Amino acid sequence: MEKVSIIQGSGAALLQPNIDTEVIISVERVMAFKRGELGPYCLEALRFRRDGSENPDFVLNQPRYRGATVLIAGENFGCGSSREAAVWSLFDRGIRCIISPSFGDIFYTNCLQNGLLPIVMPVEQVQRLAVELVAAADPAMTVDLVAQRITSASGRTVPFEIDAGKRTALLAGLDEVNQTLKRAPAIAAFQAADRALHPWIYAGVARRAARVLLLAGDGIGPEIMAEVRRVTEWFISRRRLDLELREDLCGISSRHAHGAVVREQAWNEIRAADAILTNILPAQWPAENMLRIRKELELFVNLRPCAADLLIVRGLAGGSDAGRPGAAEIECIARVAFEMARVRRSRVCSVEAVVRHSAIRWREVVQAVHDVEYPDVDLRHMPVDAAAMQLAGAPRQFDVLLTENLFDDILSDSADMMAGCIGMFPSASLGIADADGRRRALYQPIHGSAPTIAGNGVASPIGAILSFGMCLQISLGLPQEARLLGQAVDAAMASGARTPDIAAGIPAVSTAAAGDAVLAALEQHRRY
Repeated sequence: MEKVSIIQGSGAALLQPNIDTEVIISVERVMAFKRGELGPYCLEALRFRRDGSENPDFVLNQPRYRGATVLIAGENFGCGSSREAAVWSLFDRGIRCIISPSFGDIFYTNCLQNGLLPIVMPVEQVQRLAVELVAAADPAMTVDLVAQRITSASGRTVPFEIDAGKRTALLAGLDEVNQTLKRAPAIAAFQAADRALHPWIYAGVARRAARVLLLAGDGIGPEIMAEVRRVTEWFISRRRLDLELREDLCGISSRHAHGAVVREQAWNEIRAADAILTNILPAQWPAENMLRIRKELELFVNLRPCAADLLIVRGLAGGSDAGRPGAAEIECIARVAFEMARVRRSRVCSVEAVVRHSAIRWREVVQAVHDVEYPDVDLRHMPVDAAAMQLAGAPRQFDVLLTENLFDDILSDSADMMAGCIGMFPSASLGIADADGRRRALYQPIHGSAPTIAGNGVASPIGAILSFGMCLQISLGLPQEARLLGQAVDAAMASGARTPDIAAGIPAVSTAAAGDAVLAALEQHRRY
């Protein structure tokens, strides 16, 4: 925008109060003409009569004020709609400064963003400036933004006040965007520090499309993953998510089709994926395959949101499945727990064995990480039996539960059942971030394959859909999209879209109908 410094020219007084943006420029003119062409239509509702002739009583039609540069206006000038074109039309008309007792808030901001100087002065001073205009032989005025003073038509000097930051921006000709760009080094430094502090949030931020692999598995997997695909495709289509969706078979279906529970092509897809959405369970994915995927993707930590706004963070690299975790593994797991707590309620409860040598090491390492790196987060330690009891009696005391692999299922399944069904909850298994902040991950609902109800269309897809919500937040770095999906799921559930496992006495819906309700809620919520 143009720089504002010293404005010289004739003034004009238009003291009519509450002149709104529709009077300044009509919507029809905004639709028909672009910026730079709106000047002839500025204030035309006041300038012209119904027959199209000029109104000689209107101040800006009078020869001495026709070329006015400074407009002395009445109260609440620019009220009404947030029409930036109102400022454009005044600027195109030649107005460079407006002095008024008060402005419409958005109009005032739009003036500052477009190089039109708005000055707020007490009503008595505004009226006196108008009187001096009428009395003077020459209506010339000077507005000096550098010195912050007005020279009236009578030669009187009047000081005015304006916010220092807004004054600097006008003097430099910087709108909001360019002011921000001037702070680019500071912004870049903050982003670099934040990326180091929260690397998983940036995992999916890349120049290429993120590759998301769908592995439906067996049992109810194909039914629920079909709804996940519909939701994912909605985000690609309606929210312009840059995703590359891939699919492959695993489990019994893969064995029938390809002779292997996981064929080599599927392993290639797994290795290439930024995130995997699946319903894999040990029955279809033998233990050696689960350990292989954790090793190949370097999955070391598992996140399980549970009832009562609780998040359980547990290790995957050690514990009952893979031996005792070493200090380095404990440090990594603890850091994730503390980082997650920082964006929640800033409380971590570290759960440890009742009597085990490894419990001493676990506590020492967790405490050391806390004391050196996260002293701002509240930390307490609790034996596993006490934690299980507290979960049953007072679960809302917890924010983030940090535990090793050995105790996770005990604690998380207990917490999940407080909601009445474990099929409602997602989980995420995260890998180690690479140099670019890319952190591969596997997302899955915590329920089983439920082969006895497979093919009946009655399984809840909510846990799998919310797993994609975790993918949106963690792998794709889109917390606002994750929040939108969470709101849509809540709305669908509240409207009664519940499958038999969670119907709780109301008429149950099918798997597809539950997906329909989530999609309908997404359409509704995206407008706000």
